Amino acid sequence: MATVGGVPIIEEDPDVRVEWIGWEGRPPGQDFAGYSPRDKQENYENKHKPLAEKYNVPIRLAGADYRTTNAHMVTIYARDKGKFKEFRDRIYKARWVDDLDLESPEILARCGEEVGLDGEEIKQVIAEKRYLATLHSQRAQGKSLGIYGIPSFVVQGKIFWGIDVIDDVRAEVARLKEEKLAEQNSKEG
Repeated sequence: MATVGGVPIIEEDPDVRVEWIGWEGRPPGQDFAGYSPRDKQENYENKHKPLAEKYNVPIRLAGADYRTTNAHMVTIYARDKGKFKEFRDRIYKARWVDDLDLESPEILARCGEEVGLDGEEIKQVIAEKRYLATLHSQRAQGKSLGIYGIPSFVVQGKIFWGIDVIDDVRAEVARLKEEKLAEQNSKEG
């Protein structure tokens, strides 16, 4: 199953609640990073491919640059419909395996239908910009916490950011669990 990096590893822990907050890396009005084909190839070989291998997820060299506003709005819709993980995983595959245009309402509708969502309603969500205010609010929320890029994780107020911070996040969660257990034991003893 294609999915986002090591996030499912964190989600396996029954004591951890992972909440996805939409964050557009390049929202409308902001320039794309401007990576050349050579830069994309180097990033793929040196960063993305090894990370995908580490987490056993498929990946291919990134194709065109796409805005993700529509994909984010539909992801919020999918969450509201109880299909968040399924849609998240399908969108990962659409981008990093199938190299599909994540701006396209038709493609997003098709991806949604594949996981049990209503394709026509997805097109309406996009046309009405139904979740745009929520998306902007989430970005503002992230900025207020000090988040400035993706992927980012916040564990009890501590920000973890970077291409591969899953091990750091897991270590912090383990540390907090150990701390809480020691605190409980001292109260009981």
